[in-house]
Amino acid sequence: MIRSLKSAWAWLPVIVRASVVAFIVLQISLLAYAAIFGNLKFYPQIPWALPGTLILLAVFWYYFTGGGFPASTRASRRHVTRRTGFPKSVARAAVAPVLFSMLALGALRLLLPSVLPVDPPTIAVDLSGRPMVVIVGILLSIALVAGVVEEVVFRGYLQKPLEDAYGVIPAILVTGIAFWLAHADKVTLTHLPFHMAASLLFGLLAYLTKSLWPAIWAHAAGDAILLPAYFFHQPSFVWELLTAHPVWEGSGATTALERLRIVWTAIEPSQLAASGPNQTTAILALVFILSAALAGITLARAAILARREQTKPA
Repeated sequence: MIRSLKSAWAWLPVIVRASVVAFIVLQISLLAYAAIFGNLKFYPQIPWALPGTLILLAVFWYYFTGGGFPASTRASRRHVTRRTGFPKSVARAAVAPVLFSMLALGALRLLLPSVLPVDPPTIAVDLSGRPMVVIVGILLSIALVAGVVEEVVFRGYLQKPLEDAYGVIPAILVTGIAFWLAHADKVTLTHLPFHMAASLLFGLLAYLTKSLWPAIWAHAAGDAILLPAYFFHQPSFVWELLTAHPVWEGSGATTALERLRIVWTAIEPSQLAASGPNQTTAILALVFILSAALAGITLARAAILARREQTKPA
């Protein structure tokens, strides 16, 4: 019976097997939020969410990157999570693309509401009245869980098997759609460009550096920067950008081409020297383009170092 089940499982296409396993790991990973919600309910004046979350993440990381039982799956768990070593030279080289990726994604997130009808973020958790140290601990915990868990699940258990079977580009595209679907309870279709861009940058960080760590750094740090705006609408200028309306709204433009022309007018270089809302839109567009380009350039250097380290004689 077990042999028949194994044969049936092996017969399934890689995209199905990877999706099923990634979904299961994602559901298990929800336990990593236990300390966060626990701190909100039990002893809410004591900042125990962060240490509790670190313990849960350590257990999650240990098992799903190749520790524990059964021994027969350890190698595959290490393989899909790219736990094959992360040399210091590659780690140092990864700092620049991580920073530029964070900058590019931050600029894109703030730019999109001016281009598409993107709904502002809504958070069901109420942190009002909590001590500042508790709030900081919870926000850091949320960012860390998102960074570690989502990168292990999406850039690990989903993307890596798809890379091996179909190549990196199809793997990143499928992972990007799955990444958006995983957030579908909080987002709409117009959020898809952001999730695809994030999957492209995080996916390339993991693929080219041969490690999940750069993507984890970028993901967790990016979330940590935006979370105050999501929860408290601060800084106010960030919240204003997140709740902005498309520049073509109210213009009477009805076709995609007409709206595209209005967007282009709002972000063209001449707007950089102009005053008014279009100046901010143009600056964000420029920051996104430049930082994305610099992320690609610096990532190429990190990829070369990672390849050299991999080919070094043992």
